[in-house]
Amino acid sequence: MKAILFGILVLITSTAHAGFLIEPGVTYEIGNNEIAWPAPLTTSTGDSSGLGLNLKLGWAFEHLLYIAVDGDFSKPKFKNSAVSYDATANSYLYSALLGVDLPLGFRVWGGYVFDGSLDPEASNGYDVSFKKANGLKLGAGWKIILVSLNLEYMDLQYNDSKLEQAAGVTVNTDFSQNLKNKLVVLSVSLPIQL
Repeated sequence: MKAILFGILVLITSTAHAGFLIEPGVTYEIGNNEIAWPAPLTTSTGDSSGLGLNLKLGWAFEHLLYIAVDGDFSKPKFKNSAVSYDATANSYLYSALLGVDLPLGFRVWGGYVFDGSLDPEASNGYDVSFKKANGLKLGAGWKIILVSLNLEYMDLQYNDSKLEQAAGVTVNTDFSQNLKNKLVVLSVSLPIQL
């Protein structure tokens, strides 16, 4: 009996067919960042964490492959040590993915983040914004019946990094180097093929 139940579980989690893919999810991200602040400040490090939402739209092929565009929205708490920055941020990331659905419900994917922004609220007299994100995105998951438990890694650089306000004065100064942000994202998603 156990062997029959195991066989049914394998068929449910690994059956592949072609069709439109939609996959909404809920995320929790943990990140580490590094910024080279404009003079007289120096390079500093920080972290971020917070909840978010994710949506993948794409096409699943019959031979276990799928392609998708991926959108992430999150509200992480952004911290950086140089000026004791500590504020809630709005984060948007857009990427393209190529994935493989493996037997027993295992899934892997890789992709490229081609745009995005991270906009923390003002903190301690400073206001920063980071735009034009790009970088690598890798992920793995395990689909159990209808739900997928996922883990992703992103190595991002924001190519438009601005100090909009310093000590309460509007400055609109570019950072000497761009923000680098490494993220680990845990998520629960609902992959649906139509």
